[in-house]
Amino acid sequence: MDITEKSSDNKSVTFSKKDVDGIILILSCQKHRNTRLKEFSLSKTNYNNWEVIYVIGDIFLKKNYILEGNFLYIRCEDSYLHLLKKLVLSMKSINELFNVKEGILRCGDDLIFNEDNLLEFTKYTKYDYWGQSPIKTGFKCFNKSFLKRVRSDNFMIDYYKNHIEDFANPQNGLTNMDISTLSKYTIRPNIYGAAGVIFYLSNKACDIIIRHMEKIKFNIFAYDVYTKSYPYTIEDCGISFIMYANNIEYVDGQFFYDTPYKNTIARHTNKYK
Repeated sequence: MDITEKSSDNKSVTFSKKDVDGIILILSCQKHRNTRLKEFSLSKTNYNNWEVIYVIGDIFLKKNYILEGNFLYIRCEDSYLHLLKKLVLSMKSINELFNVKEGILRCGDDLIFNEDNLLEFTKYTKYDYWGQSPIKTGFKCFNKSFLKRVRSDNFMIDYYKNHIEDFANPQNGLTNMDISTLSKYTIRPNIYGAAGVIFYLSNKACDIIIRHMEKIKFNIFAYDVYTKSYPYTIEDCGISFIMYANNIEYVDGQFFYDTPYKNTIARHTNKYK
């Protein structure tokens, strides 16, 4: 499919969407551009027709997104709190730039990859929502009332107590936020799924997630009436919530990271917190 856009001098520019089997999507931020990304371990930009795309948020971007080489800049808050929004806006942009055959391997920016195992993964038959959970089991939400089980989770509170400077960074879109305000959004569904380190989402799953987030206008602070909670402030919780609300099963595979490294796709370093 050919895409037509307006250039800076208002002339029409036409380009063709690139055909790829999948996207290896590395979510990062400006904060880690000169640390984690400089040390990132992937040696190629394409693995078996899976394109590597690095994502960084820029709240002041004039366009919805800009692709420069393998770097995708998204008009979005660049904060940890907005990670789910950044991921889903990346999915939307990917759909406009590529014809994706299978789906997206969502990755953090603090991974050391076993590139042989990554290549093997690209050849697998894949599930719609596939990752690795600390409790080592999959889940299918047969009864939606399960989503009403909620808990108070101080994960983001603890993170921002240790990164208080993030509130003052204009790129993060949090200048009106503080610990006290953030504490109003700690109730979330008590569910599990793929850990946010690295997981796979099919095209079907991505489409469902995009539509869901469009309905709530990409507001990570949206209150969910059914569960009486805030499902979207923690990315992996938000993904699981949307998947289960739409009858997508989580399939667990203990080979995505760390257990042991020689048999997994990547090792999680958690460097430069």
